[in-house]
Amino acid sequence: MNNYLELARHEGNRALFDVIEMAIISLRWGVPLHFHAEGLRGTGKTTIMRAAKDIFPQITRIKGCLYNCDPQKPHCPEHKNLPNNEISKLETEEIPMPFLEISHSAKIGTIVGSIDLAGITDKANPTAAILPGIIPQAHRGVIFVDEINRLADTSPELTDVLLDVMGTKPGRIQIEETGLPVVDIPVQVSVWAASNPDEDPGPLQEIRRQLADRFDLAIDMKRTDDPDAIASILKLASHVHVQETRSSSDIQARNIQTRKELEKTAVKYAGLDLPDFLRNYIARIYVKYDIESFRAIEAIQHAALLNCALRQRDTVLISDIIKVLPLALRHRVDLEILSRIMNSTPGYSELIPVNEKPPTESTTLVNKVLNSLGLKNTPEGTGTSDLTTDLKQISEINLDELIRPEKP
Repeated sequence: MNNYLELARHEGNRALFDVIEMAIISLRWGVPLHFHAEGLRGTGKTTIMRAAKDIFPQITRIKGCLYNCDPQKPHCPEHKNLPNNEISKLETEEIPMPFLEISHSAKIGTIVGSIDLAGITDKANPTAAILPGIIPQAHRGVIFVDEINRLADTSPELTDVLLDVMGTKPGRIQIEETGLPVVDIPVQVSVWAASNPDEDPGPLQEIRRQLADRFDLAIDMKRTDDPDAIASILKLASHVHVQETRSSSDIQARNIQTRKELEKTAVKYAGLDLPDFLRNYIARIYVKYDIESFRAIEAIQHAALLNCALRQRDTVLISDIIKVLPLALRHRVDLEILSRIMNSTPGYSELIPVNEKPPTESTTLVNKVLNSLGLKNTPEGTGTSDLTTDLKQISEINLDELIRPEKP
């Protein structure tokens, strides 16, 4: 398998790379980010997501705990009720952040949990106990579901489990077996998914809209028309390069460096918050366009923070919101409504018609921004006698980024 850092990036898949790294930072913040990549077969969705394991950071858990209990916040049936002095005596260990997959043929017991057959058949000391399934074992990590539209169509019982896991943050899961008490535990897991919406049974939002809404972001994966990018992908796929990759000595060092950088970013920007006027702007979008799902604007807010952190900035800009708006809304609203929202967003490229000269005076730009935010309604070109207060309201907006798209 190609290393994550070596995979070719182009205009059609760059958003997926960004969202993966945002999701890793978000997990370090203790907030799972669920996302779904849709696109034609062969666009690399599954390859990129599986390769992301290369840059996953380590987590610390109570040694041997199948539920990946954080020593600071034990949650599993065995450790959650232990007093602090007992917890402090337990050994800990470092393991890679979990990355587990759910297949279409999986049984509920495999996914959720079941009776520990090894324990109950132990002749020396038979014990009836629960063995956690894939989801509880992915706590503090990632669950990956390929072709999730097919899963939603053919396995409604597994879909219902995902709905519970993704319904809140952290989610919850119940392990039930006859003759044993019900085990109800929190699960902090980020669900990543992929699908080909043009193939049967169709797009996820048309099969199980409730599940589609659980995904914070949806990425539209596209092929590239850049010959140089295509040539780069071909080179990565060649047998000569694969052999060279296996013997390369610096790949592991690069992976470790990337992990450290993501860890550093997560720590440095853990206290990042949205300015009130941008939060009010998101709220106005919710009301003005009658967006059905409150999860949509929660996703916009959180993803804007992550986008800002990923770009190593201390202040959230309106460009961060512009970047994540289509990712948070494309699977939740009609394309016509999404187009109207984007066209009314300050700084979006379609705001100014092609045949219209971009405004050069700061007063005109200020009015555009304030009008969009609902903070001011001054007719264009009339000017104002005092813009000091208005400028202060948008002082944290980088005006250059409002009129120029962000560099990749």
